[in-house]
Amino acid sequence: MDFASPLLGLVKGLWGLASKPLGLICNLKGNVDSLLSETDSLKAVRNDVKARVEREEEGGGARRTNQVVNWLGKVQDFEGGVDQVLQETGERDQIKCVSHCLPRNCWSSYKLGKRVDQLLNEARELRHEKGEFSDFTSPLPPPPQVFEMSIDKTVGLDRSLNEVWKWLVDEREAGVIGLYGTGGVGKTTLMKMINEKLSHANHGFEVVIWVVVSRQVNEDSIRDAIRKRLNIKDESWKAWSRDERVHHLLEVLTQKKFVLLIDDVWASLDLSKIGVPCPGLENRSKVVFTTRLKQVCHQMGAGEIFEVQCLTPEEALVLFENNVGKSTVDSHPEIPKLAKDIAQECKGLPLALITVGRAMTGIANPREWKHALTTLKENPHKLTGMVEEVYHILELSYDRLNDFTLQLCFLYCCLFPEDYHIRPHNLIGLWIGEGLLGDTGDVYSLQNEGEHVLGRLNRACLLESGLDSNGEYVKMHDVIRDMATWIARDRGHKENKLLVIENVEDISEEMISKWREAKKVCIWGKWIQNINRIPSKCSQLKTLFVRETEVTFVPRGFFDSMTARLAVLDLSDNKHIESFPKGICNLINLRYLNLSATRIHELPRQIKNLTRLRWLLLDNMLERNILIPTRAITSLPLNVFSVWESERNMGEHCLVKEEEMVEELGCTRHLTDLSICVRESSSVQKIFQSSNLRRRIRRACINNENGNLTSIVITYSPASTDDFSHLETLYLPSCTELREMKITQGIGRAPNCSCFPNLVEVRVYSCKLSDLTWLVHAPKLRELWVAYCNSMERIIGDGFAREELAASGLFSRLESLHLFNLPKLTSICDQALFFPQGVSFDIWYCPRLRKLPLDSSSARGSFVVEGDKSWWAEFEWDPTARVTLQLDVESLVEEMTFGEAARKVKEDESQYWAKIGFLPRGGPSE
Repeated sequence: MDFASPLLGLVKGLWGLASKPLGLICNLKGNVDSLLSETDSLKAVRNDVKARVEREEEGGGARRTNQVVNWLGKVQDFEGGVDQVLQETGERDQIKCVSHCLPRNCWSSYKLGKRVDQLLNEARELRHEKGEFSDFTSPLPPPPQVFEMSIDKTVGLDRSLNEVWKWLVDEREAGVIGLYGTGGVGKTTLMKMINEKLSHANHGFEVVIWVVVSRQVNEDSIRDAIRKRLNIKDESWKAWSRDERVHHLLEVLTQKKFVLLIDDVWASLDLSKIGVPCPGLENRSKVVFTTRLKQVCHQMGAGEIFEVQCLTPEEALVLFENNVGKSTVDSHPEIPKLAKDIAQECKGLPLALITVGRAMTGIANPREWKHALTTLKENPHKLTGMVEEVYHILELSYDRLNDFTLQLCFLYCCLFPEDYHIRPHNLIGLWIGEGLLGDTGDVYSLQNEGEHVLGRLNRACLLESGLDSNGEYVKMHDVIRDMATWIARDRGHKENKLLVIENVEDISEEMISKWREAKKVCIWGKWIQNINRIPSKCSQLKTLFVRETEVTFVPRGFFDSMTARLAVLDLSDNKHIESFPKGICNLINLRYLNLSATRIHELPRQIKNLTRLRWLLLDNMLERNILIPTRAITSLPLNVFSVWESERNMGEHCLVKEEEMVEELGCTRHLTDLSICVRESSSVQKIFQSSNLRRRIRRACINNENGNLTSIVITYSPASTDDFSHLETLYLPSCTELREMKITQGIGRAPNCSCFPNLVEVRVYSCKLSDLTWLVHAPKLRELWVAYCNSMERIIGDGFAREELAASGLFSRLESLHLFNLPKLTSICDQALFFPQGVSFDIWYCPRLRKLPLDSSSARGSFVVEGDKSWWAEFEWDPTARVTLQLDVESLVEEMTFGEAARKVKEDESQYWAKIGFLPRGGPSE
């Protein structure tokens, strides 16, 4: 007995220590059920609290107490913890009690049981804590005193106001809000509407402060405006130093919930140096500012950025008629139609609509309205108020560029017609050809600078950017273009300095006589069918465009008076011009010549006379065989030479004496940017083996239909930095016997240096390649097309570890992958790859390809797949993954699981195509 008593005590002690953990394991299922019950009860209490709070807040006179806010936050965190626990319990095997058998992993079951027990206690504490509430809401202070401002009746800004207002009153949203847009678009009016709404609504702000900054920033005046709203006395303010003023403003504003409205910001402001504490969740204050420069929004750390846009045509007409006056509009039956036409000319810019509308008020004679419409189209600066009230305001954005190069590049854009979609690469090339970006032969540096200039102009809201079926474009708003044209014509004093001709009447003898004063002349469009007059005395002319016309020939002697200064000549997209105008060869100062998309089939040997020519563009020529005098071309100081074809016609045309041309191009001294299409295997070998050509080539198209090209071997050294350093585009449209393309250094392992460091687009059609493993040398690839390759088995072959592929950057920047008619293709890559967010896959008639190179870690972002119905039937993916489904180009996009989407695709017999967007967190089936 003496021995048994201590042993019994030890057993009891050990059982006491073990009983609780064992209880947590054995009672796990019961505790989970209890947790579900407690959670349901807590949710019911939570819903009652929220309903009561929202009911009391609805009148606008109360705000939920901090105690309630804190409690609701705790409940939300609690529910997240419960969801996580329930997910974990659902994933493990059926929970079994000790009487049967212990769970497979006692330690993880113990940890889970302990977490469930903690959540049960937390639920009880939260219910108890709710019972201690004395008040659910507290009364708000009265609406803040706001300076009243006159504001005219507005049109089309209500949607913008509602969007910004949501950010303003939601304390969880960003503290700094930036509103940007072009001059005259209504940014200040929108701010006034916000100011007015703050004076009537009660949302807990204690003070609203309005400050106008303008171009010449004066921090002292900003501080003075703020301190007056804070009722800081003049005597105290004058006695303080600058640092003391900043300190006092920070101290006062930190204690208040304020709204600071800053209008007309031209450069980034450091609010803390002015005396404004950084708004955020702590003080729940807000700063809203307007600017013409989008970059200012980023520089000032705006959490929300909103572009104030021009009005729709319907809204524009309402605003215009409001300013004209109903009595004037109704004074004659013809005026409503004329009013609509004039409003359309203003292209939705409120400043122009208001100015022109007020100029037309009281005018009842339709002839005067017709005259105003004609003036607005042809000489808008002559219309009453346009210069003083519109151009001078818009001109501030031009002046603010504060850079002569930027200003010249901006004004250059008004050479293009209204609403014209200007291709960035074409525009930058013209800038370089004009010498606006400098006179260096380093074309690639100049192109980078051109991209920077475009970005600056876009961020200054002087250019608009967009995307259409032909790719990216920029354009000018019509009123901005009118202002730029006015500036380019010496602010209206030299009307003939710049001429843009779009009508056949403008080729009249009277108009041609104006060319003697012109520095730039642009002839555009299908309405121009012939040029039958020869301009005389064009000694000032530096730039001439004749583009996209129906002209069949340029008359002899047309260029004779232009030899002194003409530097840029663009004859592109004249599909009826067949003969090279020989007068061009006398333009000894010509720097830029574009003959693209014409029917010219032969260049004369006399082109060698153009001893200053830097750019020669012969893209998309409409004749199949193009004869170029090789020695004459290669004797020129060309920086850029382009004989390129679009993707629609790639490889259809050929150069006469191609091999000789390629050989000579490799020996030219100044050439830095080459785009060329070749057909002969000997030319291909020169391009891929000549170090001079490899350094210079930017776009290469190889069309070897005759079938004598079977292999492309590239000898590559990682130590070399010049090999293919500028190659951006590579097309292989029809190399019918090409079986091999390999790089002798780097294949078989992830390359440390990339042979194609800047290659962004590859198209491979109708070849006998079995893979494209050499793409591991193209880390910046954005677009890949592979089609009609009957031998293609894989896109990327084996021999790489996943880590090696990740290090190479393979497909890390890919935006789209298009695969068509590849009957043997079984794999894109055997390893899972990391694709960028939003990548799209376009897969048609690839019956053996059933998986994408994605797994649960690499597929965390969203991606889109388009494919034919039969391909979708075999595609393997997690059926529970969330996706969006579109069965027709015009149909609605629906969200569902992949399993549901797959069934719908299978069941819909009317469709042969489906587009499925995979949402984040989806993963493939194991």
